[in-house]
Parts: sequence; structure tokens; C-alpha cells
Amino acid sequence: MQHQIRKYLLSKKNNLNKKIFNRPQNKSKNNYLFLNSTSDNYLNDMETNNNPSSAKNYSNSKNNSPSDENKEFEAQAEIEKFRLNNNNNNQENNDSLLNNQIKYVENLRIQNAVYTGELLNGKRHGKGVQIWDDGAKYEGEWENDKSNGYGTFYHTDGDIYQGYWKNNRANGKGVYLSSDGGRYEGFWVDDVQNGFGTEKWNDGSSYRGYYNMGKKEGYGEYEWSNKNKYKGYWKNNKLNGKGVYYYVDGKKYIGEYFNNMKEGKGKYFFADGKEYNGQFSQDKKEGIGKYKWNDGRVYLGFWKGNKQSGLGRYININENKNKFGIWIEGKRAKWIEEELLKDELNEYHSEYLQILNFENNFTWDDLDEDKIVQNLQN
Repeated sequence: MQHQIRKYLLSKKNNLNKKIFNRPQNKSKNNYLFLNSTSDNYLNDMETNNNPSSAKNYSNSKNNSPSDENKEFEAQAEIEKFRLNNNNNNQENNDSLLNNQIKYVENLRIQNAVYTGELLNGKRHGKGVQIWDDGAKYEGEWENDKSNGYGTFYHTDGDIYQGYWKNNRANGKGVYLSSDGGRYEGFWVDDVQNGFGTEKWNDGSSYRGYYNMGKKEGYGEYEWSNKNKYKGYWKNNKLNGKGVYYYVDGKKYIGEYFNNMKEGKGKYFFADGKEYNGQFSQDKKEGIGKYKWNDGRVYLGFWKGNKQSGLGRYININENKNKFGIWIEGKRAKWIEEELLKDELNEYHSEYLQILNFENNFTWDDLDEDKIVQNLQN
């Protein structure tokens, strides 16, 4: 009921205080991360049909009683047009009945709040404003004593939600503005982000992509305040799956992630031309991989904790070298004759075969950048 409208965001102020990629903590007051679109075109890309999730709406207000300028939404005309068209048939069919039953009341005391607006058969129905004793305020549409349709809720701490409601919960398209400058704009289901949305923090970092019941899931693009960028897949608010990470200094990683760390197969490009293609574990080069220096030298072999470790093949076309050796903690311990490695009883025979078959076993078509990065404008 009324109390639910007030508490729908308060109830979210819980435990999402974890940092992601060194983002400062306490950017948001709840688990919505409060981010925003960096382009006015993103909500245009959402589905448009005759349901409450197809109206475009924005807000810039941070006060309980915003000025006309702050209350103005970029697509207010579109919203009003949608609302009128969406309700027109029902209004025409029911006008004669409603005119007999709807009445307007002022300052009606309802528990710890005061309601001014329309009533139908003793229940809030139509347009109305409700102000709670602590200063919270809902202004919008009601049906059967609950917020249903389009409305704006002004929270006592300055946060604002403006968008669509169903049975006292945010459902459909809506904009949430945080008093600290953050903003979320997109789809909601029962008070949580669900579907496509855009977010922005007050430090300039931003996200646009998909959510599943309040958490980033599916494809999404994130830009940090230091201008590093990630384009790829998410699960449970973390980088999970294939993605491309662009570093502001020119480095780039194309590969697999698990819980925010490089995990599995990947390609890492250094700003000075060096390159590593191979396996990663817990954000480090680990397993088998090929490292290319920008002068043409190559190490193809095994790694542990970002260092060469085990059998490796060293190639230097400038010096006409192509030799196998044993590396320990990133340093070559000794050379080893290839004939010895061909012996099935040799302790490095299995690693030797993996090195020989590296190019065949590590195909990179599935890590093509163009196949991973999506066009969110469509």
C-alpha cells in the first residue's frame, strides 16, 4: 500500500558495498548502482509498444519540491502522448460510470500520510498526490488504492524515481535519480532493474547494457572514470564470459573472464607491440601460451603466475635460433635437446606435444573482437 511506495527504495539500502575494479565505495545508496545514459539515444533503442514499458522518461530533479526546470523530462511530451493514447479507450468506455462515482478530495488523512486527489468507491483511483508526515511524496496515477500507471516519488533524502508503477512497485520504464548525482534509466520489474538500462555515477563512470533482477547480466559496456572500458558479458554484476577490455594506455585484452578475472583463453596486446596468446588463470598468464616480443622473438611454452615455468620453445629468427629449454620462475635454467623430448618416457614429453600442437589446439575465431562487441544502438 502507501507504505510500500515509500519503502521500495529504502529497502534496497543493503550490502552492495563491494568495489569493482577499484571503483570507490559508497557511490550508491542501494543495490541499483545509480548510473546513467551517456547518450539520449539509448532508450530509443528499447522496444516501443502499447504497454507501460514503452514510454520514454527522464528527470534531473534532486529536491522534494523540484522547480519547473528540474521537473522537466527530456521526453515528457512523448510520455504524455503515450499515457493519453494508452488510456483513451478505457476512459471513453467508462466516462459515464466514472463521472458518477469519482470524486475529488483534499487533505484526506490516511494513516501517516495525507492524500489529495481522485477517489473511486472510496479508494484512491485516478490522479492524486500523497505526502507522508516525514516529507516523502508520491504524485501520479492510482488504481484500486495502489500506485498504478505513471508517477513520481520524491524520497526524503532527495532521491527521485519517475516512471511507471504496477501495484505499488516500479514496473516498466523509469528513471531513478540519486541525490549524490547518480542516475539509472531503463526498465524495471517489481522495483529492480530488469532488461536494458543505462547508469552513470557522479565520478563519470558509466554502464549500458542488460540486467537480470537488479544485477548486470548478459551483454554490457562499462567505462571507468579513468577511461578504461570493457565490452562483453556479465553475470551477477561481474565480468563473466567473453569480453574486450580497453586500457587507456593502449593495451587491450580479448578473452574469457570469470568473476572479474581473466580466466581461460585470451589474447593480450601490449601498447609497445608485444603480444601474448594463451591461457590465463586468476588474472595471470598460466598454462600454455605464446609470447611475442616486438623485435620478432617468440617464447612458446608453459607459464605459472605470469612467469615462464616449465618447458618452452624459444625462437629468434634474427639469430636463426629455434631451441627448447627449461624455465624456472621466468628464467631459463637450461637448454634441452628436442630428440630427448620425443622419448615418451621423458618427463617433459607431454608438454612437448602440447607445444607442437599449440597452433592447432588454440583457434582464435571465437575471440574475434567484432564477434564479441555488440551494437547497442540497434
